[in-house]
Amino acid sequence: VVKPDSYEYKPFPDEPPNQTDVEDTLTKIKSNDTGLVEVNLNNMKDIPIPMLKELVKAMQQNTQVKSLSLAATCSNDPVAHALAEMLKVNSTLKSLNIESNFISGAAMLTIIKAMKENSTVTELKIDNQRHQLGDATEMEIAKMLEQNKVILRFGYHFMQQGPRARAAIAITKNNDLLRQQRRR
Repeated sequence: VVKPDSYEYKPFPDEPPNQTDVEDTLTKIKSNDTGLVEVNLNNMKDIPIPMLKELVKAMQQNTQVKSLSLAATCSNDPVAHALAEMLKVNSTLKSLNIESNFISGAAMLTIIKAMKENSTVTELKIDNQRHQLGDATEMEIAKMLEQNKVILRFGYHFMQQGPRARAAIAITKNNDLLRQQRRR
């Protein structure tokens, strides 16, 4: 076994906790604050579900926020249903991240169906839910990606090969369409 002579282990510190003031963020979303274009509540596990639902509901009328990230916030099915309603009416949001939460396959299906009506979200991340989404939900995700022409980045690890291949083809097609539009 060969060991380097001068190898030292360099520990990296953990990321600092998310210091976002949720109450202030909610107020800014409700007042349509022009300075708020990105909302990042990642890894904030102590936000009450009613507050998450209120925040998502306020996003229905907001025309400033372009990126909403609720990864690892313990969001559950009621939050997912609120997200689905928001996606049907919000025409400003470009990026949505709801990874690492407690959303079931049935509730995720409501978000996927809402995405069929949404024409502004170009990036959607839904991976790593506590419950597996299931085969039927994966098929619906693939079908939605084939119908939605604006999603350019999609974060989810498919369990089935069929939906995985269909999703990859759809995302590639959407990116190719965007490239062609830029050339014109």
